[in-house]
Amino acid sequence: MFALDKGQTHRSAPTNNIIVWYILQKSKILLIIVLVTLSACGRKGDPIIPGISPPAPPSNIQGYTKGSSAYLSWEIPTKNMDGSKLKDLSRFMLLRADVRDRETGGCGCAYIKIAMIDMERPAPAIIKDNRVFFVDTGDDLFPPGLTYKIPYSYKIIVEAKSGLLSPESEEIILTPVIPPDSPLKFQGTAQNGTVILKWEAPKKGVKGFNIYRSKSKGIYPEPPVNKELIKGSSTSFADIGLAPGAYYYIIRATHSPTPPFDEGPASQEIEIRVEK
Repeated sequence: MFALDKGQTHRSAPTNNIIVWYILQKSKILLIIVLVTLSACGRKGDPIIPGISPPAPPSNIQGYTKGSSAYLSWEIPTKNMDGSKLKDLSRFMLLRADVRDRETGGCGCAYIKIAMIDMERPAPAIIKDNRVFFVDTGDDLFPPGLTYKIPYSYKIIVEAKSGLLSPESEEIILTPVIPPDSPLKFQGTAQNGTVILKWEAPKKGVKGFNIYRSKSKGIYPEPPVNKELIKGSSTSFADIGLAPGAYYYIIRATHSPTPPFDEGPASQEIEIRVEK
């Protein structure tokens, strides 16, 4: 057997002690760094990963009701939460909640997702002039349609292509009201590029009328033909300066003299032909 040299044993002991001491010092330094980092995080909030920020929520949300539907629009955000430019906007998530329980101390926070609106394929929404337009017809409810006199809260969340989500937008609350009846006996005649429209007003609750014109049957864009609300006492309107062709018309009665008008259901659709 080979015997250990006592001189070697004597020299290796302090060397091992130095190594252990060095490791302990390094561990202490690492522990101090971790504690300082955690302390700093505690003062400043959650750590932020540089270069990564969720989108900012939409702003300037507007809306009104028409019959049992809610018409909503909002500006398309262009920035992230940290102020940087939003370059990867993917889609919008539209949320709705019945908030009538707030009147009795409830939270009114039972939001459900009613639509995902893709920027590349927004239908049934429309994107125009850096705004998104969407109509909530309440088809997911039973029976279909929003319920009159019930307040509905809407919020919007933006999703980036990276999967990051914005905070919820500010809410907008819309309450459908019982609309006036539709005008009766809606009819029209054409002469010299002008269409003369006539109707009978509903018996009560009417502040005015809006008339809508289209070149396509059943599709009526905003705004109405009349630049100002037609007074509730009126029963006729002249649509002037029309080129030859076929035109479709509907008329709606309103509850309010100012926007949003709380329009009632449309009258029967009529077709009028303007000759050369």
